[in-house]
Amino acid sequence: MKVKHFRVRVSGEHLQNDQDAINQFLTGVNVEKTATNFITGMIDYWSVLVFYSPKTEKTRETSENEKVAVLNYDELTQEEKITLNSLKHWRSEKSSKLGLPQYMICHNSELMTIAKMRPDSVDELKKIKGFGENKISRYGNDIISLLHAS
Repeated sequence: MKVKHFRVRVSGEHLQNDQDAINQFLTGVNVEKTATNFITGMIDYWSVLVFYSPKTEKTRETSENEKVAVLNYDELTQEEKITLNSLKHWRSEKSSKLGLPQYMICHNSELMTIAKMRPDSVDELKKIKGFGENKISRYGNDIISLLHAS
């Protein structure tokens, strides 16, 4: 297992670039676990450690025991891209409400997979890479409600 450190500055001018850097990195690795800490000082930022292993080329739709991930935006249809934008808007509002960076709610790859798979229930979210019991209990009902509304 390898580890990578990120600093996510909370100032508006840097926040999106820092989040994009993390999301880009996450598309190329298998995340084993993460650790975060909010650091205050001259510049406030989130310190993020990502423990990961290199990604193998086997992702897409796999057997029932393996989780599914969509990593390429170009794989989405126009309708799925609209759903993805709705999910990103929800994530942005949720992160503002909770005071968390957006990537701590859901990674872009997770949102792309949701848009592609369109799970009908919270149980179906378990098939998506990145969704365990904690994330499902926190955000699962919101996501399913959003999908049913669109």
